[in-house]
Amino acid sequence: MIRTLLFCFCLSLWILPKPTWAPPVKRDQDEASRVLQLEKVLVDWKHYNLFLVDSFEGERPWEIYRGVSFLNRIDYVSQVPDSAAFLKERELYKASPKEEYRSMMVQTFFENPKHEHLEIRPKEPIRLPIGIPTRVFFWAYSNNHNVVLELVFHQKKSKEIVLELGDLKFDGWKRIETQIAVPAKNIRLNQSLRFPLELVSIRIKPNPFQPKGEFYFYMDRLGILIDSREESYPGADVKDNWGTAL
Repeated sequence: MIRTLLFCFCLSLWILPKPTWAPPVKRDQDEASRVLQLEKVLVDWKHYNLFLVDSFEGERPWEIYRGVSFLNRIDYVSQVPDSAAFLKERELYKASPKEEYRSMMVQTFFENPKHEHLEIRPKEPIRLPIGIPTRVFFWAYSNNHNVVLELVFHQKKSKEIVLELGDLKFDGWKRIETQIAVPAKNIRLNQSLRFPLELVSIRIKPNPFQPKGEFYFYMDRLGILIDSREESYPGADVKDNWGTAL
């Protein structure tokens, strides 16, 4: 009888599906390979430089811009990605702080997600270097939110420029990377010294499947890859196998 019960127990362990809480090894591997690829581009292609928009340590104030909500809040908290890729990427930023201990937490409340969005804005616009912004990189912590992030740029003598970053449809920390395509006329203006591109906000747009209620996420280390060649033109970016965003 005991042998029969033991056999049944072992059989059930073999048949049952594996636990769903196993660590996301593939994501870690993808992030590490992407950072190594970025390092190679910066070493092999000297006309590319990595511009640190913000490390979100709290030195540059950001504000939530939207209708009044009693939960509107931005704070800088001691929570950063526990990732070797995160530490490795820090070495690629020449202007990066020696130590990064905090990330930016954005918190609010969605009354009607289907018809609203919010923006987080730096107190002062962030001026991009002269050249062509080609890719953007940042880290985000999400609880599987149904929202999309967008970068919003302003430039004199031009309409607002909105570029999609990606979504927050994942759990935990994730490195997000995507190609950005600024219109040719704006590139020409940015290559002059008179009309630089300025990052003015990060737009957060929920879709209809985002539930009503409290919303929060964390953001860390936002950077943009700049092609600084004077003869650069849109579409002349480095030939690589990065493909689309993860």
